[in-house]
Amino acid sequence: MLSLRNSVVKSGPTSIKRVASIDIGTNTILLLIAEVDEARIEPLYERETVVRLGEGVQERRILSLQAMKRGLQTLAKYLEQCQALKVQKIFAIGTSALREANNSKVFLKMVKEKLDLSIEIISGEKEAYLSFLAVARDLKEMEKPILVVDVGGGSTEFILGKDGRITQWASLPLGSVRFTEQFLLSDPVQEGEWGKMEKEIRKLFINIPRPREPLSTVAVGGTATTLASVEQGLNEFIPEKIHHFVLEKEALRNQLLLYRSRTIDERRKIPGLPPARADVILAGGAILYWAMDEFNCSSVLISCQGVRYGLLYKKISESKTPSSLRNQFL
Repeated sequence: MLSLRNSVVKSGPTSIKRVASIDIGTNTILLLIAEVDEARIEPLYERETVVRLGEGVQERRILSLQAMKRGLQTLAKYLEQCQALKVQKIFAIGTSALREANNSKVFLKMVKEKLDLSIEIISGEKEAYLSFLAVARDLKEMEKPILVVDVGGGSTEFILGKDGRITQWASLPLGSVRFTEQFLLSDPVQEGEWGKMEKEIRKLFINIPRPREPLSTVAVGGTATTLASVEQGLNEFIPEKIHHFVLEKEALRNQLLLYRSRTIDERRKIPGLPPARADVILAGGAILYWAMDEFNCSSVLISCQGVRYGLLYKKISESKTPSSLRNQFL
């Protein structure tokens, strides 16, 4: 995913110029460069790279040297882009893979020494909070309670909230990379593998929050945006067509049937499906589908804004005055 947006740098005593947030996940590393002031975020540049940092972590509990090298190379490219766009402050966070790998500190040290970039490994609770914050700020006028589903490579967050506040949340150890490596070992996938994965997902769903009233369901993350891209047959990632796209449950079911009937090489030819996601899209889509089934949702709203947006919103909310905001970011 690559998105470059034109914008004019604001001037004036209360303005913040350019900042960046980097979300280092199990499957992807995402970059957001934006202009930020005390009230808003103006995206300038976004990029998603499938790095598969968490490859094998489910089984070995360590980051492989090859995965760490891929992560380092991607971060180096992101820092070059930040320099080209004159970014003044960079915030980088790591999620599931870095939480679970026993050698995460090796990767953090490597990045710090070679790139002078500090990475904060955040908890599942904070990841859930940042996902919800991004959606709540984007959908301020939504009256119903919001359920945010963030399907990641190593974990999935379920966050229930209303009027901008979280009421319940859960971060569960199920994700597109994790469950592909654990269950979907054949190509194409065998019926028995599919059944075992469904049983495990439904077992874990015992721990998700239960709403007491009708709600609106919003899906964030690369799995969700990819499903929306495939549904529209997009030849390239177009945020304006994906953000706020309504994905029907029946359409998602048909996509899953398609992926189950194809080999990974055959999936790579499906319009809208990035080749690097062809192997994990079935597990990711299944998690979202069964979540919709669990909550009796006939459709889900897709959002392009996730943890990286929530991180910048959090930095804004922590700053009470223009002067303190400037100190926070510069």
